[in-house]
Amino acid sequence: MSTMASTLLGRGIRRGLLGGQRRWQGVLLVVLVARFVRGLAGRRPVVHRIGLDVGESLEVRHLDGVGEDR
Repeated sequence: MSTMASTLLGRGIRRGLLGGQRRWQGVLLVVLVARFVRGLAGRRPVVHRIGLDVGESLEVRHLDGVGEDR
């Protein structure tokens, strides 16, 4: 989690839940929903199974998060 999100989460809890300020309750809700969505959309491993005949080769490439070859 980024530093800004952590800060907003802490302030949202202190000022929104404990302090009762409606705007900070909204900020807290937005931060929590963003964390939940990010957790659901996390990267999942991909598995490919391919049968190779005699003499065939396989090249494995890894793409980083930007989509460029490493």
